[in-house]
Amino acid sequence: MSDAGEIAGFLLAPFGSLVAPQGSLYWLYLASATIIAVMVYWSPDRAPRPSLRGALAFLFPGQVYRHPSAKLDFKFFLLNTLLYGAFVAPLLLSSLSMARATLGLLVDLFGVPDEPMLEGLAAQIAATAAVVIAADFGFYVSHYLQHKVPLLWEFHKVHHSAEVLHPITAFRAHPVDQVLDAVLMGGMTGLVLGLAAYGFGTSTGLVTVIGMNAFVFVFNIAGSHLRHSHVWLSYGPRLEGLFVSPALNQIHHSLAERHRDKNLGGMLSVWDRLMGTLYVPRGREELTFGLAADEHRDYTSVTRLYALPFANIMRRCLRILRRDRAHR
Repeated sequence: MSDAGEIAGFLLAPFGSLVAPQGSLYWLYLASATIIAVMVYWSPDRAPRPSLRGALAFLFPGQVYRHPSAKLDFKFFLLNTLLYGAFVAPLLLSSLSMARATLGLLVDLFGVPDEPMLEGLAAQIAATAAVVIAADFGFYVSHYLQHKVPLLWEFHKVHHSAEVLHPITAFRAHPVDQVLDAVLMGGMTGLVLGLAAYGFGTSTGLVTVIGMNAFVFVFNIAGSHLRHSHVWLSYGPRLEGLFVSPALNQIHHSLAERHRDKNLGGMLSVWDRLMGTLYVPRGREELTFGLAADEHRDYTSVTRLYALPFANIMRRCLRILRRDRAHR
């Protein structure tokens, strides 16, 4: 795909993602998440007895979808998608540009390899897995910085100001957050693509399912939309040491002190294990979402979602200036 093609993809997403497998709102991913949620509801120990009416109430609870926070999510989603495509996407680092630069640098330094390190399906699988690992590592680094760097946290608060979780909440992200994610994920992906092209040959492609990276497709079809939802789904302690389950991401949004800055990974939880930010529950936990000290109550409109981070940063700067003057 060309750089222009990448930008066009950004312009169409997520509106076009209902019909495009590369889109996070692709109908098949939504359908699979719904089926998994129904399976969770229809568990043998469900009380009272499962029913169709009960299943619909479980899937679309009024306390979630009628909540002011959920309504704000949909408004923000519509406007933020337009702004993202028009102003942010063209400025993003292209992973293909990084791949070309990496490949060119390696050829300049070491020359053209006599023969590829791997060929055929083995090379394709290795490249496919490496791209996913690199993108996920880039996401973890971005997410870690958003939680640990005070100025970046002001922008990331927009996402955590959600008081209820549903699939569209995933798009409740300030453009500054989105730029940082895309630059780091794109940069890491491009680096790995360049390394793969050098080591395996430029003709080596990725393993795909309906045009989607096979590993990402499996992750999406396995209920990725339940990560931002009211449906508690845990993979169990062993699998959650490797992969981020819906339960782990819901814990990430929790207000509880023990959950703060935990489970920052996107697909893989190995980064959390390495950095000491992994929290694996022993059983279902009751969770409350939002920001500490009821700060989420300040994020009540689309305008405030965009503007509050800048206002908060300005207030921080003014407090620092006043402190400096007071100590002189």
